[in-house]
Amino acid sequence: MLRGARVLAQASMRRYSLAVDAASYRSLLDRIARTPEGFSFYRSSFEFSPVERPTGKPLTMNLSMILNAGPESAVAGVTTGNRFPGAPVLIAREMLAGSGFRGILINNRIANVAVPGGVERARRVASAAAAAFGLDSDQVLPSSTGIIGWAIPDDRMVEEVASLPGRSCSPRELAEAIMTTDRYPKLAVREAGGATILGVAKGAGMIEPHMATMLVFLMTDARVESSVLQRVISRVAERTFNRISVDGDESTSDTVLIIANGASDVEVTEAQLEEALTGLCGDLAREIVRNGEGTAHLLEVTVSGITDEAIADRLGRAVINSPLVKTAINGNDPNLGRIIAALGSELSAMDASRRPDTERLVIEIDGTRVYSDGAFRLDAAIEDQLSRRLRELEMNPTVVGYPQEVDPVRIRLDFDRSASSAGVMLYGSDLSHQYIVENAEYRT
Repeated sequence: MLRGARVLAQASMRRYSLAVDAASYRSLLDRIARTPEGFSFYRSSFEFSPVERPTGKPLTMNLSMILNAGPESAVAGVTTGNRFPGAPVLIAREMLAGSGFRGILINNRIANVAVPGGVERARRVASAAAAAFGLDSDQVLPSSTGIIGWAIPDDRMVEEVASLPGRSCSPRELAEAIMTTDRYPKLAVREAGGATILGVAKGAGMIEPHMATMLVFLMTDARVESSVLQRVISRVAERTFNRISVDGDESTSDTVLIIANGASDVEVTEAQLEEALTGLCGDLAREIVRNGEGTAHLLEVTVSGITDEAIADRLGRAVINSPLVKTAINGNDPNLGRIIAALGSELSAMDASRRPDTERLVIEIDGTRVYSDGAFRLDAAIEDQLSRRLRELEMNPTVVGYPQEVDPVRIRLDFDRSASSAGVMLYGSDLSHQYIVENAEYRT
């Protein structure tokens, strides 16, 4: 499975090899995007002045609509594990458990979390969108991303949604409209048994999902029952979106939604659907990390030799989320003692009965063995080689509009090469000065 995941990651990046600026990347997305039968997209934008903001400078909010006009509407999804979920997340859980929905109304800029009347405001705007598109009042699901603690400008949003039916857009324009601090839009397409699956995603910071991630919208014209959709998206999210991290902070708004409308009249098996979604969601998950706030290096941490996948995930996450590991890599400094310090700290917090033995631990960086038999195997030549390699894998964190084609820094932690274990692979990013600047100035 790990080899397959790496092949998918490499294939994902090869498609970007011709995207050398924002215009060429947009053109590439327009070429590869395919809209599943029965779906259409709309977007609009407007300026508003948040009542909570001390300055009078207006902000711009994008409104987007995903409309399903197909013969069916099977839906499924997963939402954040954060104990302070946003109003749209609460509504999504209710609608997923009920009769479903035909449309998704998305706004950026404000997340509608922990504000008075947040649920009522979201329902009001979603109901206005439903009326604009000729749907029943309860057939549009609201979804929001942005600043936590501010109220959505629902009066202004209600006015704006009336114009959405006349403002259709492409899949790439939809992916752009849902962005906040994202540096470029993210979409992916797969085929499953002759049916088309399209996915768009946003997310760049506050990334440490425990269910899914940020906002991800998946659409397919396949015929699939909701129960099958739910089983598959739960498993796929666990292996893709739940294996990434930018900064270790889980959002209050994380949501992954999938709609199947049967417009192609193609029935897909559960296995076909899962294979296609694993590849598609893997692409989107890695691109979320690649375009993370201030990201200059991608990190790929593989943990093997442990039969308990949850323990392997926990140890890999300790390394990928360590501020000291992240800053060392950002500085192109192979300060590898930080890796075992992070591992050792996490191991000490585990129950002794579940704690893996470290006697056979081998650590490799980009294929170079740097630790074995209980000690580092370093010299001046290896240190210089690793430092040069880190510089080769460095991106410019200020570049916007398109992804930069670089490989990740690959860290392998093998606790027992003789053990039978498929292993766990996680993706993350380094920690740069640019990340601090973006988040310190996020609202100002």
